[in-house]
Amino acid sequence: MIEPQQAAPDESVKRFLRLCLRHRWDPTALGAARTLTTHGDFDWDGLRQVAQAEGLAPLLYRIVRGQNLLPLSVKQDLRRAYDENVLRNTFLFHKLEEVLRHLATEGVDIILLKGAALSKTVYGSAGVRPMGDLDLLVREEDVPTALRVLPALGYETVPPLAYRSEVMLRKQGLVETVIEVHWNLFVPPYYQHVLPIDWFWQTALPVRIGNAPSLVLGPEAQVLHLCGHLLLHHSGEELLWLHDVAEVIAFYREQIDWEQVLARAQAYDLVLPTQQILTRVGEEWQAPIPPDVLERLRALRPSRDEERVFAWLAARHSSAAQRFWADLASMPGWGPRLRFVWRNLFPPAGYVQHCYRIAHPLLLPLYYPYRWFLGLRSAL
Repeated sequence: MIEPQQAAPDESVKRFLRLCLRHRWDPTALGAARTLTTHGDFDWDGLRQVAQAEGLAPLLYRIVRGQNLLPLSVKQDLRRAYDENVLRNTFLFHKLEEVLRHLATEGVDIILLKGAALSKTVYGSAGVRPMGDLDLLVREEDVPTALRVLPALGYETVPPLAYRSEVMLRKQGLVETVIEVHWNLFVPPYYQHVLPIDWFWQTALPVRIGNAPSLVLGPEAQVLHLCGHLLLHHSGEELLWLHDVAEVIAFYREQIDWEQVLARAQAYDLVLPTQQILTRVGEEWQAPIPPDVLERLRALRPSRDEERVFAWLAARHSSAAQRFWADLASMPGWGPRLRFVWRNLFPPAGYVQHCYRIAHPLLLPLYYPYRWFLGLRSAL
């Protein structure tokens, strides 16, 4: 029997959700959200569906509790999501504190990224912002130390990411803990070679997780990273990530040096993500971005290299061979290209073993030509 497909939520649901979330920096927004529901045909099931799917249910509950805005059944579902997220995040932050303490004793500095950073700074609560994993930025020279410390704490490396710009590690337990150790901010190879990571370290701000020291990106770096991450990795569509950008801007509104944001976006070939995401959160989310900044931002022009990179990124949604050539073509210079080719032709044994689920180690050498054959077939 074929199950009927659920209809996509209408735009009024997303508008209601955006208005509720805007209440965190715009006191008038909740009244506008209430007006949307006065016609009696509001799609509450659609709201429930979007809030859960987009990871916004805990935050929505925190905003609307006590406001007599939602039907009881919807509010109960949101409350359940909020309570579960509080418990999960409390556990994850406990594990994060343990990791940070051990890395600090080894002299490894850590910049928290995305959910872990935002929960403890701009959201001001461990329970409202879901965290799928814990993203840690380390200096590249500290990667071997981090990969020695984490397995000693019971984390196992997940091979497929081990030869890119990040390593995923996983630890089973009451709640599975997934840590991603990054030494670059973006996955596309072009940015791994041209992005000056030192500036992100130099402008980082101190923060503490329990008794453990750590860092978070400074306001300007945070805006650039979130815009870049959202467009380069998530096609610019996720509501949670859009709200993260708006929330950061609202939280740091008196501190953001917009001259720095515009200049660094141009210098680091991040004009397109910064333009698209900030324009969207300015218009749809009414994030407090000065109008002259938006006007100057729209006037920026991406470099030819950046335009080419985004054209190549569009090709990443095609075959494996097309993605390979797109990544290769985006790299600056033949040295990085040759290293990229070598890593793809001869990835680490653990990566190959995991990808192809090889039954016996003696079969491993046979899978390298098999991998090349698959790539060649994809190209043809």
